Amino acid sequence: MSDINLDLVGNPVIKAFIQDQAKFPENFKLNICEDDEMYLFSLNNVKDDRDRALVRYYSIGRRILDTVKQVVEWHFGSFENVPSFLDFACGYGRFTRFVIQEMSQEQIWVSDIYANAVKFQTEYLGVNGIVSTGEPENYLIDRKFDCILANSFFSHMPERTFTSWLQNLYDLLTPNGILMFSVHDECLRAANTEMPTKGILFSPKSESQSLDKEEYGTTYVTEKFVRECVEKVSGGKAFVHRLKKGICRFQDLYVVTNELVRDFSELKFHHHPEGYIDVAAFTNKENLYLEGWVADVNSGGRVEELQVLVNGEVVQRCEPFYDRPDVAGYFENDGALQSGWRCYLPKNTVALQDVLIVKAINNYGLEWILETCTVKSLVNQRQSQSLLGSTQTKLKLLETQLASAKIEWEQSQSELMITQTKLEETQTELVLAQMQLEQTQNQLVSVQMQLDKTENQLINLKQKLEQANSRVLAMESSKFWKIRSAWFQVRRSLGLAGE
Repeated sequence: MSDINLDLVGNPVIKAFIQDQAKFPENFKLNICEDDEMYLFSLNNVKDDRDRALVRYYSIGRRILDTVKQVVEWHFGSFENVPSFLDFACGYGRFTRFVIQEMSQEQIWVSDIYANAVKFQTEYLGVNGIVSTGEPENYLIDRKFDCILANSFFSHMPERTFTSWLQNLYDLLTPNGILMFSVHDECLRAANTEMPTKGILFSPKSESQSLDKEEYGTTYVTEKFVRECVEKVSGGKAFVHRLKKGICRFQDLYVVTNELVRDFSELKFHHHPEGYIDVAAFTNKENLYLEGWVADVNSGGRVEELQVLVNGEVVQRCEPFYDRPDVAGYFENDGALQSGWRCYLPKNTVALQDVLIVKAINNYGLEWILETCTVKSLVNQRQSQSLLGSTQTKLKLLETQLASAKIEWEQSQSELMITQTKLEETQTELVLAQMQLEQTQNQLVSVQMQLDKTENQLINLKQKLEQANSRVLAMESSKFWKIRSAWFQVRRSLGLAGE
């Protein structure tokens, strides 16, 4: 058996963490195998900061336990009532080292394709071991289990083996057993990647440095696909329940059972709270100033308190009390708005070499470790960071802002296209109106010309009428006209005048 970090027993940071987070800290198995990819992955993510990698490694193991424990207590009442437990695709024991504090090692089986991982767990953790196979048809087990967990396994399986492995594990269940397995939901895939109609998308990429990427990559599935698979492997017999982002608020956890001893509505699942320390610095008076955020996204959930422990002793308690719009935006939850907190630790209560634990506790009793490290390490790390927090947090917030900006941009583009279409329609209408106006103007010009012509004709007629009137007046005043008028009077007097 090969392991690393043999000095962990004397490591004050790890000692403080295990003392706070393990059920039986005095019996907790600390050692980690040198081949453990989960530890190496954590180490790579924190730029070779060993203490931080270790805390992250153990923290994830504890968070997975808290999730599985909620399901086990719903179905069995407690781990103590589970006759047999199989941790399939177990790795090197990140989770198992917590399970052995909940139930007897003799009742726990672990299985993995890495023979060295199985050997490490059987020898160091004292559990039963089963070496797995590359092909599901070659995985032949002659016993059944009451509780099976396949965490972060189906999230790597291609379509060719996904259903076959699910069939294998389902067939290993006792009649009243439960199967838990996690998957990447389709919402986690890249935004520009289309989901196949079958409901499963596979990419030959993974954190494993040794397994064939075509056989162990990254898989995304729809809920419909998972339910159809369970329906198929169980012959329509099984009940299935989905816990959205049940594993570390990332992977979905599906629970499968043949007999509903308790209805799924009684499974009250809750997530851990989350938080971060943005600022850690000594003031001019040598007090330690801490500032950050904590939030709980459970329905009806809240952060009851934030605790600051120095060398295992609680020295400060506080609650979130001021608004952090950036946090609310990141979680897309208005309930996370009032998440900002700050506190002071008097200089006589803390020194640079002391181990600091900062944790948030929600109203369901679940804890989130914001930080476990020496005061010196925390202050040095935060000196180069702004109030927005770590680079990772900044990137997440920036991704959220970019996604929001992209949506706004797409909406603007859509509105712009609609406006452009309307503008083109308006321009067409304007051209038609212009043409109609020109036609009307031409008609008006023609009418005006007719009016002018008619007016000239009227003037001519008026002139002729005036001339005629002048002639009539001249005639009436003439000697002839007067004789004519006298003649007609004589005729009328004689009764000779006509009508």
